[in-house]
Amino acid sequence: MRGIVCGLMAALLLWPVSGGAQVLPSWLELSARLERAHVPACPRERAQGFELHWRDGGISGRLARLSLDLTCSRSGNQGTEGERDALSLLLTLPPVDFAIERLVLYLPQGELTGPARLRRDEAGMHIDWQTGGGELTLLLTPRDGGWRWRGTLPGSLLLPALTGLVAMEGEWKPGQDLQLNASTALPAPFAGQLRLRGRLAQGEQGWYWQPASRLSLSKLSWPQGRLRDLSLRPTRALPLTGVGHWTLSWRDGRWQQQGLPGGRLELSLTDHQQGELTLRLNPQVKVSGYWRRQGGLALQLPEQSLPLAAVTGWLQGWLNLPVATVSGGELTLSGRAGNLLDATRPVTLDLALSDGDLGLGEVRAQGVTGQLGLGWRRQGLVLSPGSGLTIGELNTGVPVTNIHAALDWRNNAFWLAGLTGRVLDGRLALSPMKLGAHSRGELHLQDISLAQLLSLAALPGLTGDGDLHGRLPFVFDGRFSVENGRLWGDDGWVSYQAADTLLGAAEDNLSLALTLGMLKDLRYHRLEAELAMTPKGDAVIVSRLRGQAPVGERLHPVNFNYRHEENLLQLLTSLRFAEQLSERLPAGLQGGSNE
Repeated sequence: MRGIVCGLMAALLLWPVSGGAQVLPSWLELSARLERAHVPACPRERAQGFELHWRDGGISGRLARLSLDLTCSRSGNQGTEGERDALSLLLTLPPVDFAIERLVLYLPQGELTGPARLRRDEAGMHIDWQTGGGELTLLLTPRDGGWRWRGTLPGSLLLPALTGLVAMEGEWKPGQDLQLNASTALPAPFAGQLRLRGRLAQGEQGWYWQPASRLSLSKLSWPQGRLRDLSLRPTRALPLTGVGHWTLSWRDGRWQQQGLPGGRLELSLTDHQQGELTLRLNPQVKVSGYWRRQGGLALQLPEQSLPLAAVTGWLQGWLNLPVATVSGGELTLSGRAGNLLDATRPVTLDLALSDGDLGLGEVRAQGVTGQLGLGWRRQGLVLSPGSGLTIGELNTGVPVTNIHAALDWRNNAFWLAGLTGRVLDGRLALSPMKLGAHSRGELHLQDISLAQLLSLAALPGLTGDGDLHGRLPFVFDGRFSVENGRLWGDDGWVSYQAADTLLGAAEDNLSLALTLGMLKDLRYHRLEAELAMTPKGDAVIVSRLRGQAPVGERLHPVNFNYRHEENLLQLLTSLRFAEQLSERLPAGLQGGSNE
């Protein structure tokens, strides 16, 4: 019976035309039917209800069901023999247009099913397929015992979130990797063109993604930010389920108005709902954590320590921060996010600094500790209350101790919300200032000891006493400079006991003798000084003292003006050198002779 049916089908195919002349009359109707056919090596690949009709002078075909199994290797993975029969049922169909009531394509994960139309021409087999997720159009071309294909399919067939069409093309040859290229636009609220360059190979357990596969985006944008040059790849051959290790890298980006550096995220999928991650910000900075799909994408970063030097170098590479040198310190961090995909849900990062030792230009800070709470919310980056630093000692040549600084985030930049400390038996404070490689600020001084300040000048015979206050506006541009600085104080004294050489010169100089005489015990009612310093350290100090000094047996009013020029950076450097030298010399040598 099967032979008769096959003969009828062959006759229908051969009879319609011969030398351009129709053989069968148009009123004649013929039909042939084959109930079922299958491929023994692939049980799920079969055809049912196969019919051919000659009607109205034309031939047409119909299939009740056609099932194709892309997961089946017809040679048992033992080589190329037999694999040339891949999709063999399609190859055996005659060159006739077919209406297929139900076309089923078995994929490595799941299946696609729906009504379809099949057309054959010189280009290959055209399939127009109405699946449950939309219309799929495909051109299949046999080549070298395998297949090439090109077409479009609904994105929802791949991922429910993909709402647009996916353009795809690929190639498979027996014994070689399957190549699959696809591209599609991301759905709102995201924007970007997603591209897949896939390489798949068959193994004993089925199909595997090869490490050469890439899922890439030249730019990923969403309302809160963007990333550029994203690439997702498997770190080794992985099953089509995706469970295993992946690497996601990007060049740079923005979050809100803040720039973001490039990085690499290593993902480990325990299953499709959870796994581990490692964020490599640079070769020395690595952050590890856990992720879970739980009504979104939840993230947890357990408490972990990082070297402060490596973190500082990474921050300076993308934030506009002053260039600092770090000699020691540990940074402890932890973080959490309820849903990274929901802009209304906060993302928090808690940082703690201990044993910090760092320098900024001519300044060195030791014993640095601190707390910093960062949060990303709808309005942008925010700092938690209490974020700040404590510095045991700031070595500038003049010791500054007990420093407490509060930090804030304003207008997309870090700010020093306030800073206080102790210096020369007095107090200092910094007005709020924006932190960056180019910063402006104002230093306020109160109750500074004149006696200690004069001792720094290391001028023999010069002593004094009193309290000074001041205001020093400064600019930091890699180095510090001061303009329109002021110092003032009331009710103190200054004494200068001149050396014998200078006293000898005063014997023949009445003006000098009078000046030195008044400076032996000058009681001032008001002291004022103006200070300016260039970035190179060249300083000009103009001082004015109003008070009284003894002349003979009486006190006389005195107005004393003095202009002094000196490189303060060199002075501070010499003071630091002297301090470091005294720390390193044995105690017996610091006091001179031991006799």
